[in-house]
Amino acid sequence: MEIRYLNQEEKERSRKLWEECFPEDSARFLDYYYQEKCRDNRILVLEEEEGGKILSMIQQNPYLVRCPMGDYSLDYIVGVATTSSGRHRGYMRTLLNSMLREEYERQMPFSFLMPANSKIYEPFGFVYVYDQPCWKWNPAADRLRRETETAERLLRGQASAKLQEDFGKLGSWMKRWLSENYEIYALRTEAYMNRMWREIESEEGEISFLYDGESLAGVECFWGKEERERRFLYGKREFVEEESPSHPAIMARIVNLCEFMKGIRLEGEGVLHLNLEIRDDLLEENNGVFSWEIDASGSHISRIKRPGGWKGDAIDISSLTSWLMGYGPVPEVFRQQAEDLLTYGKIFLDEVV
Repeated sequence: MEIRYLNQEEKERSRKLWEECFPEDSARFLDYYYQEKCRDNRILVLEEEEGGKILSMIQQNPYLVRCPMGDYSLDYIVGVATTSSGRHRGYMRTLLNSMLREEYERQMPFSFLMPANSKIYEPFGFVYVYDQPCWKWNPAADRLRRETETAERLLRGQASAKLQEDFGKLGSWMKRWLSENYEIYALRTEAYMNRMWREIESEEGEISFLYDGESLAGVECFWGKEERERRFLYGKREFVEEESPSHPAIMARIVNLCEFMKGIRLEGEGVLHLNLEIRDDLLEENNGVFSWEIDASGSHISRIKRPGGWKGDAIDISSLTSWLMGYGPVPEVFRQQAEDLLTYGKIFLDEVV
């Protein structure tokens, strides 16, 4: 068996395994995916040495993500698949361990994924960090929709000039909307918006824009050739309400601990010094006792020798991820000291692939 990244010319070879493991995806969507997303992604495979048959794969799709400590190119993990004949042999464990090592060396603070089954990823330190909101237009928006809204389906090469103009405005509007409401989110760059257009088009999506006078107030998209479903709804707070309770959607894992900790801040003046023991069974650099210094501008962490008489409780990497990304509880051992810590609590990650 050989573990390696496919080169650009080889990536199409992985499509057969994708089709085997994800038969619900249409041929047109996969055409889009392999033409667009595979231009700059990384596909890690485990293959037979003789014949080169791909037995298992992970696809790492890069997104430029705004974080409190800066903008990072982070991996969104998709296409995690193993042939039916190769399952329960540890192939995926081997690939995930190799992927995390490679991401650590690239100084990636965390990586994220949308699991089909969370139990698959929990042993690797991944935990839920984001609940997908389920919004709908409220009565105030319904009034505006009757007055201003028009819906148009994206058929390849047939979009109206008006739709293209409105979609062009959407990128700037989403940048403002996201920055006003969230701390961690994928940046809506021109490249991001162009890909979103082609992604929606691949499933004959339908987009409608909501205007409040001359100002864009929201957008809604449905897609799916066989079964229509809402791809997204973004709107100003005064025009949306909860349709149903949010549901766990995105899991994440701290990868490079030192890089991740830079954005944790202290509310107010002063400096907080903590010693903590972290347990990470997969990345040795994240494992051990650390000195953690936090102030209003950020924090710094470094591994130290275990102090004499140390009796601190260890926190595992998944609990640390959940706590510091604002999803899980503060560990009891830090409850008093952590009262003034500003964690990463405002996250919006709704990418599909």
